[in-house]
Amino acid sequence: MQKPENPKRGEVDVANVLRVGRKTLGPEAGIALYRLLRLVALEDIIGRGAAGTAYIAGKKLGAGLGLTKLEDFLKLCHDLKIGVIKVPILTNTKIHVDVYECVTCDGMTPVGRTLCHFEGGLIAGAVEGILKRKARAQEVTCIGGLGHQTCGFDLEIG
Repeated sequence: MQKPENPKRGEVDVANVLRVGRKTLGPEAGIALYRLLRLVALEDIIGRGAAGTAYIAGKKLGAGLGLTKLEDFLKLCHDLKIGVIKVPILTNTKIHVDVYECVTCDGMTPVGRTLCHFEGGLIAGAVEGILKRKARAQEVTCIGGLGHQTCGFDLEIG
């Protein structure tokens, strides 16, 4: 009996993950599923350290996207429905980013702490990739975490 040939194996990377083949359900899953994984399951497994893990994951992903223009990042956030992104402050050393309709927390009852560490990391990583300079994001406002109108991030550019 002949063994079936293994199909060529791909990488678990951005391009491969974005290939969705769900004929009946389509390419989108509910926000609730994302939040259950990100805010409930990860914190249950890792504890409050999940915030740092989410930030680092977002930053690595953002830096690895290969983006060269801020407009491309804004389009990606819109296409992936991460949120509606506005950049009211953009200088050589400081950037402020506001995320409206944040996928992680918009609509939640405030919990008393910031929640959107993944988004902060993603923004910082994308900015690093675009500017080719170090960036660090700090969430200063949070819709579902603290009851603000936006999830706001101050970025320090090195």
